[in-house]
Amino acid sequence: MTPNEFQATLLCMDRFGGSFVRSLAAALRCADPSNRQRIWDAFPHLLEEFGPAGRFQKPREVIPL
Repeated sequence: MTPNEFQATLLCMDRFGGSFVRSLAAALRCADPSNRQRIWDAFPHLLEEFGPAGRFQKPREVIPL
């Protein structure tokens, strides 16, 4: 994951996640690479949902009016 993708993932976690997910985003911001990986390993669904391929970052189709 690139630094930009990481930041976008954390922003999505903050914007669309509940209080637990927002707390994990805060922890990820503070974590060293080893602890960051431990969080991703413990909660792989976070990357699936909020990560670069997740539903919150997928481009949305614009329907012309």
